[in-house]
Amino acid sequence: MKQELAQVLEGAAAHATVTVGDVRWNLYVFGVSRVGGDMFVQMAVIGPRNCTVTVRARAPIGNRLTARRVLAVVREWIIADDGSTQAFLELPDLKELAS
Repeated sequence: MKQELAQVLEGAAAHATVTVGDVRWNLYVFGVSRVGGDMFVQMAVIGPRNCTVTVRARAPIGNRLTARRVLAVVREWIIADDGSTQAFLELPDLKELAS
C-alpha cells in the first residue's frame, strides 16, 4: 500500500518551520545517514507544495550551528522557487565559507 509522504506526516509535529514571506513551511527529518566523512539528512518540506530534499553536510552534524546551516540552505532553496519538488543540496564546508 503506497502512502503519500504528506499524508503520513499529516498531524505530526514538524521538527522545524521556515517562513518565507508570509508562507510557513513545515520541515520533517525522516532520515540521517553517514557515508564516510559525510552526513546525508533527508527531509520532507511541506508548504504550498510537498517536497523532499537531501542535504549533504560534513560529519559530524550534532551541533546547533550545523543544524541552523542546514535550515538556512533549505530556506535558500525554497526562496529560489524553481518549482521542483525534489532537491539535493550541499552544505558548504566551514573552511570554504571562511575563504
